[in-house]
Amino acid sequence: MNNHLIDPNPFVRLDRRFDPLKWICCFLMFIMSYALFYQLCLRPSSDISIHATWAAEGDFSDITSFLHHVAHPMWHVLISVVLLFGVPLPVAASLVTALSKALELWIVHRLFTIYLHKSIGSNLITLLAVVCTMVSCLCIPAYNPTVYLGVGTPNTWHSCTQLIAIVWMLLCVPYTAHCYDEFERLEPSGKEKTLLPWHKPILLGVMLFLSLLAKPTFMQAFLPAACLFFLVKWIQHPKNSRYFLQIILCILPAVLFMIVQYLYYFGFIVPSQGDMVLEISMSKLLDVLIRVALMEAFPIYVMLSTHKKGKNDTFFILTIAFNLVAIVEFLLLGESGRRAADGNFGWGMMGAAMMFWVIAMIRYAQEMHSGIKVQKHTRPKHVIASLLLCWHLVSGVYYLLYLFTTNVGL
Repeated sequence: MNNHLIDPNPFVRLDRRFDPLKWICCFLMFIMSYALFYQLCLRPSSDISIHATWAAEGDFSDITSFLHHVAHPMWHVLISVVLLFGVPLPVAASLVTALSKALELWIVHRLFTIYLHKSIGSNLITLLAVVCTMVSCLCIPAYNPTVYLGVGTPNTWHSCTQLIAIVWMLLCVPYTAHCYDEFERLEPSGKEKTLLPWHKPILLGVMLFLSLLAKPTFMQAFLPAACLFFLVKWIQHPKNSRYFLQIILCILPAVLFMIVQYLYYFGFIVPSQGDMVLEISMSKLLDVLIRVALMEAFPIYVMLSTHKKGKNDTFFILTIAFNLVAIVEFLLLGESGRRAADGNFGWGMMGAAMMFWVIAMIRYAQEMHSGIKVQKHTRPKHVIASLLLCWHLVSGVYYLLYLFTTNVGL
């Protein structure tokens, strides 16, 4: 019997009145992001400047021209489309990337609304969404004075491909959860013959495929996490193979495409740019623990101190599994050769951290809303969580100011 009280479908229709503050914040996020990305485009060493140069080399009469440098061409194709209208390259790159950041805020706001609209007001939901899209890893000046370097962050401002991949991640993870919750809702009536309406798993497969075109670092961690989740559920529902085979069939094109991408990355399709290697050492273990602690201090504390809330929610379970798999991958795997500087397994962990932040912020808001009903001995937990959140937010604002006021690319 279905025990999932909230459907995390990001495409569900929300019966809400017009929310001017949400749209004002999305617009301001777009403007601020555009200003930052335009500055970064003018710095030759920045990630967005390098990718913009590659995008300018794209030629729609030769589609393979978009694959000369990267196996994730979505951002580059979008830039080339904007360039067709005579827009200067820095403006085109900044517009597309700023739109990605504004969409990130909009989707986070939507997910918060789905979970919190019965608990808190729309203005507070908007405020929480803005905070979630602004936080960074904790800044400890003696350890990471530039915030990002040496640690990473759930909100990466300098990476255009990561920003567009986060948009797809924020859609794919909750919709995957929705596809399982919908099965549980239908299963009592259909029993072992239960199938989802075909448009749902097909849409899931299409979104996962498109996320790979944006950047495969999301799927490299989410795919094994989702496979483990669905395997456990298949064992729990052994007579419902029709449903699980339906899901496999619809996501199979994305899986095969991801395999092709990694064959490209590691030299089976084009001359090798490097190799995937095992990197197991005590020094790396310590490094990973520090990175995780600084990026996820608030989410970890919230999830541990409020563990009784939402324990049966598929979206929460799937996100936690995604985050754990991303951390383990970064701990065990690395790259050699030219690709060693790209740190793709680190990008996967940073993306998963952002998804973890989303569910932690939902849990935090739920706890704070019920705070007047809790005993006094639980209130210090709320204070600690709020202080950690403020530290993450101040660090994120400092990171933005650092990027605005220096000439560095990161």
